Amino acid sequence: MEIFAKAYDVKVWKVIKKGNYPLPAVTPLFADPEDIDSYTKEQMEVVQVNNKARNLLHNAISGEEYEKISSCDTAKEMWDKLEVTYEGTTKFSKIISDLKAFSKPYTSGDLVRKILKSLPTTWQTKVVILESQDLNKLSYNDLRGELIAFEKTHLKKTNQE
Repeated sequence: MEIFAKAYDVKVWKVIKKGNYPLPAVTPLFADPEDIDSYTKEQMEVVQVNNKARNLLHNAISGEEYEKISSCDTAKEMWDKLEVTYEGTTKFSKIISDLKAFSKPYTSGDLVRKILKSLPTTWQTKVVILESQDLNKLSYNDLRGELIAFEKTHLKKTNQE
């Protein structure tokens, strides 16, 4: 996403990571900040970059992901929410990449076991259930789906209580 955003406009990536550019102050202080027709060229550029960042994120996600970020007012808020949502998935992908870097061939079952061992104790219930199955028949994508479903149902309920 970083490369895509920077290729689109480097300022857009900065807005996504750091937050909106502040609207430059208007020389005549009596100008209405809600009246876009009264904006200076510099103010219009800032508004445009801030909105480009939000638009880029909206267009880069699925409908399900949109529901998670639709209430966000800034691109940074949207990005932060998406980062939290996919933090676990990124961690699993990193584990697999690190294991592949050793040039040792791992079976699908070995990868699944390593991921399950890396999960925090809050996931223990799901780990026990999954370990009762034949892990050699469980693919990484199936595991990922199981973990996402568990996170959406069980972990969200636990966090809300």
